[in-house]
Amino acid sequence: MTSQAVRNSVLLSVAAFASRVLGWVRLIVLLGAFGADGRLDPYLAAFKVPDIIYQLIAAGPLSSVLVPLVVRLRTEGDPARAHRIISAVFLLFGALALAVALLAITLASGLAQALAPGIGVAGQEEVAQLSRILAPSSVGLGIVAVASVWSATSERFFASSIGPLVYNLSVILFTLFGASTFGTTAPAVGTVVGAALFAAIALIDARAGGLRLVRPSFGDPLLLRALHSLAPRIGGLLAIQVVLTGLIAAASTLGAGSITAWSYALSLVQLPLAMVAGSIGTALLPVAARVLHTEGRAGLARVSRTTLGAALWMLTPVALLGALLAANPAQLVLGIDPASAVGTLLAAGLSLLLLSLPIQGITSVATRLCYGTGDTAGPVLCSLIGAATMALSVAPLISLFGFAGLAVAVLIGELLESLLLLLRLRVHLGGRLFRDLANPIGAVILVALVALAIAATLATALGALLTRETLVLRALSDSLAASLGLLAYLALSRRFGLTAATAPLDALRHAASALRARVGVRS
Repeated sequence: MTSQAVRNSVLLSVAAFASRVLGWVRLIVLLGAFGADGRLDPYLAAFKVPDIIYQLIAAGPLSSVLVPLVVRLRTEGDPARAHRIISAVFLLFGALALAVALLAITLASGLAQALAPGIGVAGQEEVAQLSRILAPSSVGLGIVAVASVWSATSERFFASSIGPLVYNLSVILFTLFGASTFGTTAPAVGTVVGAALFAAIALIDARAGGLRLVRPSFGDPLLLRALHSLAPRIGGLLAIQVVLTGLIAAASTLGAGSITAWSYALSLVQLPLAMVAGSIGTALLPVAARVLHTEGRAGLARVSRTTLGAALWMLTPVALLGALLAANPAQLVLGIDPASAVGTLLAAGLSLLLLSLPIQGITSVATRLCYGTGDTAGPVLCSLIGAATMALSVAPLISLFGFAGLAVAVLIGELLESLLLLLRLRVHLGGRLFRDLANPIGAVILVALVALAIAATLATALGALLTRETLVLRALSDSLAASLGLLAYLALSRRFGLTAATAPLDALRHAASALRARVGVRS
C-alpha cells in the first residue's frame, strides 16, 4: 500500500468516526429541541425523501460502478473520454435529482399521506410543508454523488471527508439557533443548506482534481454498460428504501412519538454495522475480484471464510450484549426518559434490531463477495425477496406484537436475505460454504453466550448494590457490565483459539504494535 493510500485511509477513517459522532450529536440536539413526545415525527417522516436519494446515489452505488471505469480511461491516456462520460452522468443524475425535487414539491400533500398516514391532518400538513422545504437537498446530493466519483479517481478525498461533517453541523446549528422560533422548519432549512455546502465542497474538490464539464457523450458504449450494471443495484436499494419508508408509515399509526422511536432505533443500530460490516465490505470488493482471478474458487472460499467469520465474531457479542444492556445507556445519551412512551418503544425496538446485527453483517459481506465474482443480479434478487418479506409480514406482526412487530419484520426479512445470499455464494464457491462455516459460527455463538451470561450476572449484582434507582446509575452499571462482558469474550476467544477471531485479533495486535512503535519514535 502506498503512503498516499495510507494517508487517504487514515483521513477517511478519522472523518468517518467524526461524522458518526456528529450524527449522534445531531440526534441529541433534535431531541433536546423538540422532545420525545411526537413533535419530531413530521420532520423525521419528511426527511425520508432526501435520505432515499442519498442512499440510492450518493452512498456508494454510483462510485462502485463509475470509479473503476474513469480510472481505467485516465490510466490509458484517454481523459477526454472520461470527461465526456462524467459530463453525461452529471446531466443524467442532475436531471433525475431535479425531477425528484420537483415531484416532492408538487406532490407534497399526497407524499405526506403516504409517509405518515397516522399522525393526523395537522401533522400531515407539517410533513407536506417540510417535504417542500427539503426537496432542493436532493439536487445537492446528486451533485455530491457525481463530483465525488471524479475526486475518488484523482485520489482526492477532502470532500468525502469534510462534506458529511459540514452537512451534520448545518443541521445542528440551525436547530440550536432556530428551533425555538421556527420549529421543525429550522432543521429542514439546515438540511438544505448543509446539502448545498456539501455540493459546493464536492465541486471545488473535483475541479481541483481536474474535472471539466464538456459536451456529454450519452451514447458511449462504456457508459451504457456502466449504467446497465448500475440499474439492478439501484433497483434493489430502491426496493429496500421503499420498504423502510413503509415501516415509517406503519410506525406513524402506533401513536405519537413512534416515528421518533423507530427512526432513532434504526440510527443507533447503524453505528456498529457501519463500523464493522461497512468497513469490511469497502475493502473486500477489490480483494475478492483479485483473489478469484489469481487463485480461483479456493482462494475466494478462503477469503469468504475469513471475512464472514470476522464479521460474525465482531458483531455477535455487540448484538447479544447490546440487546440486554444498551437501552439505558442509549436513553441517557439521548436524554429520553425510560418511563416515557418513546423511551419504552425505543428500548423494545433497539433490543430487537440489535439482534439482527450479525445477520445484517452476513448480508453486507456476502453481497460484496458476490459482487467480486461479477454477480450483480443475485444479490439484488435476494434483496428484493427480503424486502418483500418485510413488507408482507409487517402488518400481521404489528397486530401481534405492536411496535416491536416492526423490528421483528426487519429481523425476518434480513434473515431470509442473508440465507439466500449464502446459498448464492455457495454456488460460486463450489458447495462447501455451509460446512466450512458451521464450526466457526457455533464456536462464536457459544463464547458470546458465555460472555452474555457473565455480563448479565454482573449487571444483576451491580444493580443490587445501587442504593437508589436513577437512569445515570443504571446506565453506568449496564455499561460497566457490558464492557466486562466484552473483555470476557475477547479473553475466551483467545483462550480457545476461535478461528473467526484470528484475522481481527491479528489486526488489533498489528495496530497496537504500530502505535507503540510510533510512540517510541516520537519519544
